[in-house]
Amino acid sequence: MAASVLFPVKSTAVAALRADRLVLLASSLGFNAAALTDDYLYGKLLAAEAKAQRELRVFFAPTVMIPEEAAQAEIDALELAGTRYAQEAAYDYDPGFFHGESWGFIQARQKPLISVQSIKLVYPMPTQSVFDVPADWIRLDRRYGHIRLVPGTMQFSAPLAVFVMPALGGGRFVPNMIQVRYTAGLRNAAADYPDLLDLVYKMAAVGIIEDAMMPSSGSISADGLSQSLSVDVSKYQDVIDRLMNGQPGSNGGLRTAIHGVTLGFIGGA
Repeated sequence: MAASVLFPVKSTAVAALRADRLVLLASSLGFNAAALTDDYLYGKLLAAEAKAQRELRVFFAPTVMIPEEAAQAEIDALELAGTRYAQEAAYDYDPGFFHGESWGFIQARQKPLISVQSIKLVYPMPTQSVFDVPADWIRLDRRYGHIRLVPGTMQFSAPLAVFVMPALGGGRFVPNMIQVRYTAGLRNAAADYPDLLDLVYKMAAVGIIEDAMMPSSGSISADGLSQSLSVDVSKYQDVIDRLMNGQPGSNGGLRTAIHGVTLGFIGGA
């Protein structure tokens, strides 16, 4: 499995960073870009890619999400196949899960959704009763990570009567009862979001500037000429923030392009 999604070929990525980004920085800030090793530059690209994934809250490649309770054999199989995976806690069962218009609603923690492999309702009994949700029940809103279960077969009554009906009828909250195995992330990040590459290159360049520990201002001299310089890393960070979140008053940057519009409500009764 490649260490990087956006920059799988180390030599190509490093050459592009050095030629297209660092030459400009070197000419304006007065440091020797040629002295930086390939390993150092590639490390900065990997660090910037990881940071961008965290801040944008999205995997840059399809990633299989499995419960923390998954058996070691399942984990071993994913690793043997070279499949990207991550683990997360199972979802809580709430008494309102199938109440009113909720239709078995699950908000996936990772999005956009690509597919759902399975949903299991695991009731905490000594017999470890498990109900596999039929695939034809599952309805998805992939961009927003919404999963809804719409019972569409006669399988609904028998298995639920065995172990879920006590929870439904008694109105019990059951923690970590819903185990969802699904795939989430970007299918082709570099092709679908070329500005994502630009963002990560810029973040790597800022990391290099910070490592150089340049003073906020100073002067350099050569051949009897002197020149003042000023380095304000926050200005570079402003550019990165605009790429991520869009210009003030705009409809959003990369974050909105990937996740869609998000809303928040502030207030009280």
